[in-house]
Amino acid sequence: MTNGQNGQNGQKKKLETQLWNIADSLRGKMNADEFRDYCLGFIFYKYLSERQYLYANAILAEDGIDFLELDESSAEGQEYLEAIKEESIAQLGYFLKPSELFGALAKRALGNKAEEEEISDEELEASSIFILDDLTQVLNSIERSTMGKESEEDFDHLFEDLDLTSTKLGRTPKAKNALIAKILVHLNKIDFRLDDSESDVLGDAYEYLIGQFASGAGKKAGEFYTPQQVSKVLAKIVTTGKTRLKSVYDPTCGSGSLLLRVAREVDEVGDFYGQEMNRTTYNLARMNMILHGVHYRNFDLRQEDTLEHPQHEGMRFEAVVANPPFSSHWSANKLFESDDRFSQYGRLAPSSKADFAFVQHMLHHLDDSGTMAVVLPHGVLFRGAAEGHIRRYLIEERNWLDAVIGLPANIFYGTSIPTCILVLKKCREHPEDILFVDASAHFEKAKNQNFLRDEDVDKIVATYRDRLQEDKYSYCAPLSEVAENDFNLNIPRYVDTFEEEEEIDLQIVTQSLTQFQKNMESADREIRRFCDELDLPFPNGCNLHLLQTYKRGVMQKLFSQQIRFKCDDGHPFPDWEKKKLGQLLTIRYGKDHKDLEDGNYPVLGTGGIMRYVNSYLYDKPSILIGRKGTIDKPQFVTYPFWTVDTLFYSEISPDLIPYFLFLVVQSINWQKYNEATGVPSLNTSSINNVKVIIPPDKKEQEKIADFLTAIDKKLEAVAKQINLTEQFKKGLLQKMFV
Repeated sequence: MTNGQNGQNGQKKKLETQLWNIADSLRGKMNADEFRDYCLGFIFYKYLSERQYLYANAILAEDGIDFLELDESSAEGQEYLEAIKEESIAQLGYFLKPSELFGALAKRALGNKAEEEEISDEELEASSIFILDDLTQVLNSIERSTMGKESEEDFDHLFEDLDLTSTKLGRTPKAKNALIAKILVHLNKIDFRLDDSESDVLGDAYEYLIGQFASGAGKKAGEFYTPQQVSKVLAKIVTTGKTRLKSVYDPTCGSGSLLLRVAREVDEVGDFYGQEMNRTTYNLARMNMILHGVHYRNFDLRQEDTLEHPQHEGMRFEAVVANPPFSSHWSANKLFESDDRFSQYGRLAPSSKADFAFVQHMLHHLDDSGTMAVVLPHGVLFRGAAEGHIRRYLIEERNWLDAVIGLPANIFYGTSIPTCILVLKKCREHPEDILFVDASAHFEKAKNQNFLRDEDVDKIVATYRDRLQEDKYSYCAPLSEVAENDFNLNIPRYVDTFEEEEEIDLQIVTQSLTQFQKNMESADREIRRFCDELDLPFPNGCNLHLLQTYKRGVMQKLFSQQIRFKCDDGHPFPDWEKKKLGQLLTIRYGKDHKDLEDGNYPVLGTGGIMRYVNSYLYDKPSILIGRKGTIDKPQFVTYPFWTVDTLFYSEISPDLIPYFLFLVVQSINWQKYNEATGVPSLNTSSINNVKVIIPPDKKEQEKIADFLTAIDKKLEAVAKQINLTEQFKKGLLQKMFV
């Protein structure tokens, strides 16, 4: 990597971090969809402002005038502005006056504070001038400047999702104004480096933000974003053998990221076309195009339902890509039987599964020399009825199917189902066979989602481009073989990935069973001793579910003090004391739990906890605490709404046994706490203020911890015995049937 590339990567990373920190101002006040729209909308406004400033200054260079110095009220200033406006609308598609630029509003928001002064959020809130009305007028002015012009459709209602009157920004106008002022001031300090024509640092950072918002948006993420690595596979496939594309089309374009990804794989794309049903996502796609430097004349994005109301009729495109909503519903109206997109197939895709309707639509718009790549659920490969009929027609009558690529499960936001890529061409270079690729086992497992690595992407693309055949990975199936399989495209029919199961050593299994039986007997002795002391029934038997229920019941009685241990001399322990969780531990900022693999044990701290927590707001959470003061075998425990990986190991109260603290946290009903306080996620305040009642005497803590640890040991032994018994059964079957 060159020094220039290193520098550019450093700039990009810095900008990504700066922009993501700006999002902290909105996170916690609204859901991911909503603060995405505000955050990206303000970044886009700043981008338009900076482009306007640079373009106007280029026009004024000969006169030695700076755009910001123009007097908007003077006759001379107005003359300059009219000339610049005419040029700007023709070239940029819009116009902003100096007083309407992002920086001008940010300065107004500062009030009497100097721009270079360090100013806290509290000071900004106290001193900021009311700017919401001005900001609303400016955003409307951008749209008005395009009315009646060629760019009108591309800017129409572009900022409609920035509702500056929303109560989500604050309950009062002053609170709303303070938050917006804070965002403008902080964002104004960031250099977008638009004067560097060789760099697209801002475009990359914008894509990064869209991806970050997608990772927190759950099921809704699939509506606007295709994972970057999947986009890369699609883009590389449709650009194979080409350095320039006349046109690229995405009928379900979302945020436009897939279209822009295709452009990265060639020297030039003539024009971009797309359609998107969701209005907010459509606005995001238009912003994304403009922000990546795509001229308004070179993209044509429309907002409508693609299947019901297609907007690019009669047009053909050299590259067609899509990640349509999986198995969505559509009308399948009988009128479509005479629609040119569907009529030749003799059948319509079922109304409950529109997958093949999207395929038919895309093929209708595919140029004879073009390539199409579409992501679909695996069901399209083998489902029968109308879908089987369409599949057969595509292969037997048209021979348009070029490749079937199986992807890993759980790589898309909002769904864990396995998916595939279908590659289709109307003029195939290899008409005698279909390439099948099984890439389902080639991925890296992340915290809540799998993802394709660069090497996985490269392997898929190289296999496709060179039609490579590799045992257990890829196979070129002759059309006759596909016909023999009745045009069922299920990948395991063509790519055999079966692995011989390792032979089970029955001797080792029986030795382990004996050992775990001893462990269980030892745990039973401990449990019986504590049960006798507390006058509790002893949990006989090995039913895992009932033992887990027994443990919960014991915890309920212990922490509600319905039952209590006594001192060794028979006297009662001191009364339990009310404490706040914040008094029992100190939380420090750190990295996520992946560090455990390297032997590093991070802790979260109050300084950065809100930022860390909210970035995991939509993940299933886990708490990590060392048992009995050690960290050798950390334990993960999942709660319904706890939203961060937290290691409670360092700096806990000296009056507390570490594993007992774990039990205290485990005993809290976090769901009820959440409902009572309205706190949607773990934050510094909730950690500090959750009230607990704990025994002050370490000896009583130790007895509780030892009792529950003994039950845990029995649970572990039972679980291991169940697993080993299953292995023993498999081992017997292996010997009997070999």
